[in-house]
Amino acid sequence: MRFLSCSSIFKHLKSCQGREGEKIVTSQERRKLSFCLAAWLFGVSFTLLKGIWFDPWGVSIFNLDLLTILTAYLFLSFGRMQAGAFALGQGLLIDIFSSGLNGLFTFLYLSVFLGIYLGSLFFNLQSAKGQIMIVTLVIFFKYIVFLTVLSLFSNSIIFSKSFLSASAISIIGTGLITPIFFIFFNWLMGISGREADTPISEEL
Repeated sequence: MRFLSCSSIFKHLKSCQGREGEKIVTSQERRKLSFCLAAWLFGVSFTLLKGIWFDPWGVSIFNLDLLTILTAYLFLSFGRMQAGAFALGQGLLIDIFSSGLNGLFTFLYLSVFLGIYLGSLFFNLQSAKGQIMIVTLVIFFKYIVFLTVLSLFSNSIIFSKSFLSASAISIIGTGLITPIFFIFFNWLMGISGREADTPISEEL
């Protein structure tokens, strides 16, 4: 009978651990890729459905700015490049299907991305409180930019009750539900609560 030396056993265990580690990394990369693809598909679907949805009361689930929540989550989990590309792409898509000013929504969602970046310098995007604060302030900032652009390039701005109520729901409602969506997205990504609290690695 041949006996394996301690060094050979150690090398064998190390190679097994290495293969297991590669499998884990591969699985994580697949989940990241799948989530990014799902985020883009959801963004496109959300924009298309919002364009054809008709609500006689003027307030609906589409007043919740889920695209801003997705942009914030991509910024947190994937870095600035992914979040910026998503914001730019969704803004361009909305401009294509809207009949408003050309480039308006592209500019708005780039402003959303900039707001998330600046907000992350003052609030912790990994905490529920920080998520609520950043998303709420960013959507408020988006409406300010929206009204400013319209006042500069359009002669008629109407402040109706339905517009004000929809804006309030979008700002407050979206901010409050943001931590719930972050937890849901972490679950989809297979990220535990402890991993979600680890420092974010910087991405150029």
